[in-house]
This record gives sequence, C-alpha cells and structure tokens, in this order.
Amino acid sequence: LKEWTMIELQGSLESSSELSGQTIGILTWEIDKAYFLIGHHILEGKLTKLEKPFIVLSKNEQTYCNNITAIIRKKILFRMRPKPVVLLQQ
Repeated sequence: LKEWTMIELQGSLESSSELSGQTIGILTWEIDKAYFLIGHHILEGKLTKLEKPFIVLSKNEQTYCNNITAIIRKKILFRMRPKPVVLLQQ
C-alpha cells in the first residue's frame, strides 16, 4: 500500500486556468523545514503526524467498488502567510 503525504495550506489557491495535471509549485526540504515556492510567494512549513490516518480511495468503474489506493499518515503544515519573493536583476 502506498503512503502519501498531505499538504495543508492556510487560505486558498486561485488560478485562471485548470490546475489538473499542472505543476503548482516547487517543494524543497532543509533539515526539518519544508519550503513551497508558488509563483512569486514562498511558504515555510513542517512535517507533522496526523492524529488519525486518512485513506485514499479510487473508484472502479467496472465493478462500482472503491479500491484503497494509499494511506496518509503525515502532512506538511504551512501555517504562516506566504512571503513575497523578489528577484533582483543584475
């Protein structure tokens, strides 16, 4: 069974186009902190364990049954507001 990690953001993501299948940001790690760069904003978060795990279900169209695809035991929590990223041109 695959183990996935959930990302929890404060606020919402908005886009003028469909997000399905698109890359929305770059996730990097530095020791025990996670950084998520989305457009011109960066978020800082940390990995936490969920009190109760979630399961991810996928629907089987032929049998009309749900299959367990993965389990989620951890989440990356981004509590703080995003900070703007300013790139300097030389």
